[in-house]
Amino acid sequence: MAEELQMTAEGHQRLEETLQKERQRREDALRSLSVTLDDALDLEDRNLQAAQFDLPGMDARILELEDVLARAVIVEEPRGGSAEVSLGSVVVLQDTGHDRELRVQLVSAVEVDALAEGETQVSEDSPVGKALLGRRVGESFEVDLGSRRAQYTVKSIGG
Repeated sequence: MAEELQMTAEGHQRLEETLQKERQRREDALRSLSVTLDDALDLEDRNLQAAQFDLPGMDARILELEDVLARAVIVEEPRGGSAEVSLGSVVVLQDTGHDRELRVQLVSAVEVDALAEGETQVSEDSPVGKALLGRRVGESFEVDLGSRRAQYTVKSIGG
């Protein structure tokens, strides 16, 4: 049995949308390939070459997304003031080294989206995510970020 992947409903929806876009992109590429073959059975044609080399990558991405979505288990996002940080929690952290507040959402690794609107997403398997999971308001923790050590304090936990 394949391993389940926990994720938020929002992350699941984004992956569903990405899968649909990838399927459409593949369909468009196949249509373009067909037109290219019909127009000029020239194997040196750049469009044909690009389509031939891109199709396996598209197929692999589609299979990957289908696999992730098939194994997805949507977790109930915490509502209001949850007692401890869990997957889906939106957390306000005080970065004591830089005297600033950060608003982050703890998500699964497969749903992290650098272009997502709203809170910065932190993967549950990242150093910060691992240290953050299960923390309560007021708790402080230190994380090795490679180039430096960061110290954070949990200011609030929401959904």
